[in-house]
Amino acid sequence: MRWVISTVVDVKGGRFFKVFAGVRMKKLFLLFLILLMVPGACFAQPRLLVMTEELPPFNFSRDGAVVGISADFVRLVFQEANYPLAADDIKMLPWARAYQIIKEQPNTVLFSMARTAEREQLFQWVGPLTQITIGLLAEKERRIRVESAADLANYRIGTVRDGAPEQLLVQAGANIEQLDRVPTPEMNIRKLQSGRIDLFPFNVQTAQYLMLENGFDPNDFETVYILRQPMLYIALHRDVEPQLVTHLQQALDRLKRPGTNGKSPYDTIVESYLGQR
Repeated sequence: MRWVISTVVDVKGGRFFKVFAGVRMKKLFLLFLILLMVPGACFAQPRLLVMTEELPPFNFSRDGAVVGISADFVRLVFQEANYPLAADDIKMLPWARAYQIIKEQPNTVLFSMARTAEREQLFQWVGPLTQITIGLLAEKERRIRVESAADLANYRIGTVRDGAPEQLLVQAGANIEQLDRVPTPEMNIRKLQSGRIDLFPFNVQTAQYLMLENGFDPNDFETVYILRQPMLYIALHRDVEPQLVTHLQQALDRLKRPGTNGKSPYDTIVESYLGQR
């Protein structure tokens, strides 16, 4: 056996140490090559603060844990990229607070964030996780048709006060003084079902989940007008190691590919939350 002598410099102490290792230089070289081939093994990324907001069925709190389509998928993506997240590594915060943190604090991550032109240069991006539809919901049996924003004046519209769907509706031409504004989406779902309002602008996927949670059949409702269809991503602070960002994107792409049964791991997660109950 050949002995390898390596010299280590302690810069702070100004001392030199000689370390003897009973390992062949060739084996060390092979070990180095293996490390290069393992995703996530060659960079020392500090622990990340991963944040999200309450947005069922994508991210929400259940029995003290953060769960949901996006939350479960984000954990799977990080695990696939050899950067597993512990059960409590994802923090649930109000959106405004989380958004301020990721803009100012290094080593932070926020999902599910709409990727817009205004935000493009502020963060690094991994995704898309999913696409959501913000639209006007109505009961199918009413056969309501909305061809343009001008038609909105003909209907009673219930909104969640100060929410993004309400803001988009006003931008489209609705008069905010004529809106039936309430604090929670569940209230408007019940009003829609009982006929007290005609239209409810909201995130369609979230509305469908809440309908199931409250004993309504989502198939009794339909989207009659689309306000916006943003793509949702994982946003990472600009200082996060680019190699990790690359590994996360590659992991996400793999996990969205259909398997032999025609379904991807992502599809399986979606069905667990939105499948028939």
